[in-house]
This record gives sequence, structure tokens and C-alpha cells, in this order.
Amino acid sequence: MLASCYEDMRRVARNMLAGDGMRRVFQPTDLAHEAAIRLILSEASGAAQSQGHLLALAARTMRRVLIDEARRLRAAKRHVPTMLTAWPGDRQTRLVDLQDLDQALDALDKFSSDHATIVEMRFSLGMTVEEITRITGVPERTVKRRWQAARAWLHDFLRAPADAIAS
Repeated sequence: MLASCYEDMRRVARNMLAGDGMRRVFQPTDLAHEAAIRLILSEASGAAQSQGHLLALAARTMRRVLIDEARRLRAAKRHVPTMLTAWPGDRQTRLVDLQDLDQALDALDKFSSDHATIVEMRFSLGMTVEEITRITGVPERTVKRRWQAARAWLHDFLRAPADAIAS
């Protein structure tokens, strides 16, 4: 199934790296290859229930690859490019640090995995509400409500002071 998703994985990698400082470190094809290798080695691709689920796993793996590379560069005391991503559908194109978003998504996943899945599909995969509805089978109104609630939750989490998050 991984081979059938490869072009979609490259599209996701291009979206993830668009306007990002990590583009100097990774090209979209390199990022897609690294994610595919990690998925194969972890055997997670075989556990995917659908193509949408596999793409969500791939997007999460790509985000982890970028974060691991930033940590490696930081440990080597090298300049770490800023990793930014934009809120999907945001007219003001507010940017969010990818590491902060990853931390927020982990916290959201512990709170509600359904909401975190919707955010993964919107952010990492760039899917529309209609596409998410078609892939998950969840009614469109429910997807929209979860997306709105998750966005509000993430905005609050990302604005909270670091000491409040740690406790």
C-alpha cells in the first residue's frame, strides 16, 4: 500500500517544506524517502487501515524526521533553520513553529485522538473537510465541529506560557 501512496507522500512533503527553513536541509523527495524507510522499518505501514490512515502516519513520520534533524543540528551546535507551518485555511497566514505544533498535537492526542486526527489531516495532509469526511466516514458537520474545537484548543495551548504547559 505504501507504493500506491508515494506520490501523495511527496505532495505532503512539498506542503510541509513550503516556506520552511528546513527546505535547505531536506528536499521533499528526501523527506518522503526518509519517512517511507522509517515506516517500512517500523512495520507501521502494514498496520494502516486505509490509504488515508497511511498518509496520516506518513505525515506524522515526516514531522518527526524534521524535528529529529533539528535536534541533531542543535546538538551539534549548528544553526537550526526555523521550521514553520501555516494554519490551513487561515487568511492571515499565521505561522506556527513545527516543534511547538508537534508538542501541542501530542497533548491534544492525549485529550482527544479524534480531534488530533482531524488536525493531522488538515495540517499535515492539507485535506479539506469534504476529503476528511469521505476518508473517515465521519459526518461533515462533526468534522467541522471537531476542527473548530481543535483549532481553539491548539490556539490556547500554543499561547499558554511554557511553565503552565509543563505543569
